[in-house]
Amino acid sequence: MRECSTCGTPNSTDAEFCVNPQCRTYLGWATSTAAPVREQPSGARADTPVTAGVAPGPPRPATAPTAAPGNRQRYGVHLSLEQNQLTVDPGSAVVTTLTVHNTGTRVEEFELGVAGPMRPFAHLEPAVLSVFPDDRATAVLRFAPPRDPGVRAGQAPFLVGVRSRVNARVSDSGSGTLTVGSFSEVQAALRPETSRGRKAGKHTVTTTNAGNVPLAVQIVLTDRTGALTFQPPQAAAQLGPGAAAETSVLVGGGRKWFGRTESHAFTAQVGRPGGGAPVTLNGVRNQVPIFPWWVPVAAAVVLALTLAVVALWPGDKVPSIAGKSRADAERTLQEAGYRPVYVPKVDAGIPFGQAIGTEPQANEELERGSPVNLHVSIGPCEGECLIEVPNVLGLPLADARKALEQAEFGVRHFEQQSPEIAKGTVITTTPAAGEQKARGSEVALAVSSGPAPTPTPAGPTSGAGPGDEKDEAGKDGTGKDGADKGKEQVPVPDVAGLPEAEAVAKIESKGLTATRVGKPDDTVAKGTVLATEPAAQTMVAKGSAVTVTVSSGPKPVAVPGLAGKPKAQALSELAALGLKTEIGGKSSTTMAAGTVLSTVPAAGTEVRPGTEVTVVVSQGRPCKTGFVFRSAAPDDPVCVDQATADRTKTENDQAKSRVSTTDRTYGPDTCVQGYVWREAVPNDHVCVATRSRADAAADNAADKDRHVK
Repeated sequence: MRECSTCGTPNSTDAEFCVNPQCRTYLGWATSTAAPVREQPSGARADTPVTAGVAPGPPRPATAPTAAPGNRQRYGVHLSLEQNQLTVDPGSAVVTTLTVHNTGTRVEEFELGVAGPMRPFAHLEPAVLSVFPDDRATAVLRFAPPRDPGVRAGQAPFLVGVRSRVNARVSDSGSGTLTVGSFSEVQAALRPETSRGRKAGKHTVTTTNAGNVPLAVQIVLTDRTGALTFQPPQAAAQLGPGAAAETSVLVGGGRKWFGRTESHAFTAQVGRPGGGAPVTLNGVRNQVPIFPWWVPVAAAVVLALTLAVVALWPGDKVPSIAGKSRADAERTLQEAGYRPVYVPKVDAGIPFGQAIGTEPQANEELERGSPVNLHVSIGPCEGECLIEVPNVLGLPLADARKALEQAEFGVRHFEQQSPEIAKGTVITTTPAAGEQKARGSEVALAVSSGPAPTPTPAGPTSGAGPGDEKDEAGKDGTGKDGADKGKEQVPVPDVAGLPEAEAVAKIESKGLTATRVGKPDDTVAKGTVLATEPAAQTMVAKGSAVTVTVSSGPKPVAVPGLAGKPKAQALSELAALGLKTEIGGKSSTTMAAGTVLSTVPAAGTEVRPGTEVTVVVSQGRPCKTGFVFRSAAPDDPVCVDQATADRTKTENDQAKSRVSTTDRTYGPDTCVQGYVWREAVPNDHVCVATRSRADAAADNAADKDRHVK
C-alpha cells in the first residue's frame, strides 16, 4: 500500500493519484509505503488563502530527476514582488515583475492569481510556471484600468498568490497597493436643439460626470443679441462619478404681434471646476409672432376701405342743447351717441338747472362715444360757492382735467397701478364725484399707470344708460333737478377683509358693478379686499360702478449681490429680506473657503418674500488627486479619501435615526447611547461613532496639505 503524503489516505502501489476526491495529490513523489516526513520551509505559508487567476488542473509528472528512494522530500515556494507600491492613471497601464522560488526538492508546476478590487484589470503573463527544485522563474503583473467612471480614484490593495498544482498545500502570496489616479470629464447634451412657438419652449440640458471623482458643474445660457429670455438663466449641479443630471430651461423671445418667424441662436455652456474649456451646446429658438405677417397687410387694406367709406359718409355732429333742462340735455347727447359730463357753471343770467352749452360746441364734428362737457347753470353765486364735483371716472386724463377746470376746480393727479384699467384713464377722484366743494378747491385724480390687456374706450361702456350721470348727481338724495326721480338708491356694502370673489359677489348682489384695482400690501394677504370707492355705506344708484382695491400681496424683493461676502453675512441679509436659504458648495481657485460665489436665482432677480435662494459657497481650492470633498455639509471644505466621503454620506443619511426621542440633555439633537456629535464642521450635530469624530478631527488637521496649490 502507498500512503498519500498530503492527506494520509491509503492507495494501491500502482496508483498514480490519491483516491481521495478532495485531495487527488500526485503520488509520483512517494518513495515508500510509509508517509514521508515533510519539512515546511520558512518561506512557505500553507495557511495563506490565494485567489488564483487560473483554475487548478490535474498535476503533471515531474520532469526533473528525482532523489534516490528513501531520501526525505521537501515542498515549498516563495513569492516576491519587484514593486509592491504601484501608481497608474485610468486608460494607461503599469507593470511589475514577480519571482517564484521553488524551495522544494521536486519539480513543481505553479499557478498564479490576483485578488482584490483591481483584479478585473490585472493580467499575469504567464499565469502558470514550471520551476525546477531550488530554481526561480519570473512572471509579469500588469494593471490596466480603463478610463471609466467606475474606476474610482484612490488606493486599492491587491494580493498576488502562487500555489502548486501538484500539492495544493504548497502556496505563498505577496501584497501591494495600487494607487489609481483621478481624471475629470464632463459630457453634456441639449434636447431638443431647436424649439418653435409663440410661448417659451422647454429645453433640457443633460450633464454627465464621465470622470472618476465628484464634479461640480455650472450651466450658463446666453444669446448674442439679447433677444431671448432664459428661465433659469443659470444652474449648478453636484455630480458623483458616472452620475447624470437633467436641467429644464424655458427659452423664449419677446412677444411680437405681427411679422415673420424669427430664428435666434443661443448657447448653453457647461463649465468645469479648476478651469478647463467649458462644453458648449448650440441651440436655436424660432419665435413665432402672435399673428402672421399677412394679417397687418390685410388689416391695412380693410382700414383703407373703411376710411374711404367714412370719408364719403356724413360726419357725426354734437347736437344743440341750449335752453334745455339738464335731464333733457343729457338725454339728447346720449341719444346722439355721446357721453355727457355734467359741468356746473355759475351764471346769473340763466336759470338754475338750464343747459348753457357744450364743449365741443354744437354742430362740431365729433366721433361717437366721445365725452361732451355739458355746461349747466347753477345760478348766481356770491361769497363761498359750493360746486358739485363732475363725474370724470373712466375719462382720459386730458378730458377729465378739462371738465374739472371748466367747473373752476384746481386739478392734480397721481398714477396708481391697475392691470384692468387702461393706462392714462381716471380711476377715482378725491373728493368723489357729486360731492359739493368750494369753487377753486383742488380735486386729486388717481390715473391708471397700466398695464392693461386692451385699451379702455373713452366713450361709455355697453352698460352705460341715460341715468348713470344723473345717479351721480343725485346720490345725496336731493334730486335737485328731478333727473334721479325713480332711481333706487342702495348702500355700498362693507367688503373690506373679504376675499375678492366673495366681495365682488356681494357688491353685484346689490345691483352694482365691481371694478378690481390691485395694490401691494405687506400685511394683508393676497386677494383680500382693502377698501372700496365709493366707501362702504355710501348711497349710490343701482348700476353704479364700485372700485374694489384688492391686495396683491407683499412687494417683490430683489436678490442682493452677495458674491465675495462671508456666508454668515449673506444668510443674514437674505433672512432680513424674508427669503429662505439653501447652501451649496463649489471649489474655487480665486475665492477663500466660506466666501459666497453666487446665488440662484442670480443677484438682481425679483422674487416674492419666502422664496428659497441657494447660496453657493466656496470650498477653497480643489482637492489633490486621491482626495475628494468630505461633504459633512454642502460647503464642507475638507478633503478626504473616497472611503471617508462615502462613510460621511452614510452618516448623514442615518442621522435622524441616531437622535434620541426622549433624552434632551444636549437639546433636540441629543444622540442615543453609544453615539456622539461628529463636529466635522461648525454646528455639525450628526450622531456618529466615537472613532468617526476622532477621524473628522484628524482630517481637519491634515486638510491644509490635501488641496491643489
